Formats: sequence, structure tokens, C-alpha cells
Amino acid sequence: MAQLVVSWLVSDGSFRVHAINAVGRRKGRILEVEEVDSGERFHGSARRLERLVHTLRRSSGELDQVPAWTPDTTS
Repeated sequence: MAQLVVSWLVSDGSFRVHAINAVGRRKGRILEVEEVDSGERFHGSARRLERLVHTLRRSSGELDQVPAWTPDTTS
């Protein structure tokens, strides 16, 4: 089964998030967070990366926007 890899920018374009969207029975998860300026990439558990992205979005006031990715299954 194929999965869709998506990327989007958070925190006013300072960070790029790479994730796998939920397909079928599989849950979506964040793979890595990349700092755009330096190219440094952050890895860790899916839960830790979700908290990091949530914190970055909250700090830049992006919580009122529709998210580009959802960890829930689509079936």
C-alpha cells in the first residue's frame, strides 16, 4: 500500500515539516522537521515531533489555520 509524503512550512517559513499522511488503516506521522536556513534536520519519536510542530505553530500564531496534515486515519 502506498502512502503520501507531504511537506509544509510552519513558523513563518522558518521550518519545513515532512510527514506521511494517513492512508487506509495506517496512521499518519511526522518524519522530520527541517530548519530552512541552516538545513539542520530534527528526528525523534512521532509524539515528540508532533509536540515540536505544535509548539512552533503556537509560537507563530498559526493554530487558527487549517492544518496541512492530520495524524488520524482516513477510512
